[in-house]
Amino acid sequence: MKSGGKFVILFLAFLSLASFKHPAVGDDWVYEREKKGIKIFTKKGKWGRLRDCRAIMTVSASPDQMLKMLTDVDGYQTWMHRCKKSRLIARLNDNEFIMQLVFIAPWPVKNRDCVVRVKVDRDKKSGVILVTQTSEPKYIREETDVVRIEQLVSTWKLTPTNAGTEIINEYSSNPGGNIPDWLTNTQSVETPMATFENLQEKSAAKK
Repeated sequence: MKSGGKFVILFLAFLSLASFKHPAVGDDWVYEREKKGIKIFTKKGKWGRLRDCRAIMTVSASPDQMLKMLTDVDGYQTWMHRCKKSRLIARLNDNEFIMQLVFIAPWPVKNRDCVVRVKVDRDKKSGVILVTQTSEPKYIREETDVVRIEQLVSTWKLTPTNAGTEIINEYSSNPGGNIPDWLTNTQSVETPMATFENLQEKSAAKK
């Protein structure tokens, strides 16, 4: 084999290994970690120092079963990482509501809360369900014992598959206040991983 051919083969092999280690998803997302079929990606944050995160996994539960979890306000404490309190503020229509979430922050950071508008859209042709959560910080009065998260957007894409449901969550937020850099960096990966592990366990019980 000519030397040029050997070079091409080696180059293609290198690309194959690189792609395996760092799955490409586009839009500047960088692969961080994989565990139990859960893949975590991050990129430069939309607001502040906290990196945006993207989590992907496939579960055996149906899209409708997963949607039920995402719209069960009282149930958020059972699967969302560090969620201390969740309550419904207003039911706007059949596909939209306002809720408040309170999160336990690691010491020495003060606990956070956020008020979010949740909207559900369904593509009848493909069966894909999109749940969008956006911050509504002025919807209710701020509480004195927590810091209000004023900037937040989170999307949940539920795609039906032969195995069940592919779940993709993309999340951007600015938690506000003074947060140590080490904590900001670790929570960008650990929080979505813990949340998805909890969802994975709950979805298995839906069989």
